[in-house]
Amino acid sequence: MKQTLILLLIFISSLSFGQTSDIKKVKYARTEIEVPANYSAKDEYTIENNAFSAQWLYLTQEMVEIGFAEQIFEQFEAQIKYSKATDINFISNGGQFKGKKYLLKGGHTFAKYKVLAFGSVDGQPLILNLGFKEDPKSDKNFDALMLKFISFKE
Repeated sequence: MKQTLILLLIFISSLSFGQTSDIKKVKYARTEIEVPANYSAKDEYTIENNAFSAQWLYLTQEMVEIGFAEQIFEQFEAQIKYSKATDINFISNGGQFKGKKYLLKGGHTFAKYKVLAFGSVDGQPLILNLGFKEDPKSDKNFDALMLKFISFKE
């Protein structure tokens, strides 16, 4: 339980823009993603730039069965300040995701919008935490990396 809480705190914490890293590739389920020149990866579960961030947390089948995803959603909502939350469905690397999009209050990071969603990629259940500078109401202006994590096309 203690490890779960530590992972949860790391996962839902705001992404910081401290030092850059030398990580050249991240692994998103079974997909290896090269870190583009205009992005940085501070660990193997986070990729970001000044307009977009993606962070993911793998879940075991047992975690899914006990409702761990729902617990993360509840704790996330309790810890952030937002003015509006709307349901969102999208595709991430071929997997269907369902979650919420939040319009954030305050200016602690570049992100004005956060998306927290649950789904499965390559058979791996996970929670995806995305940050956006602009409203992700369409994927029309997304770059190639963003489209690996979120697409509204069927």
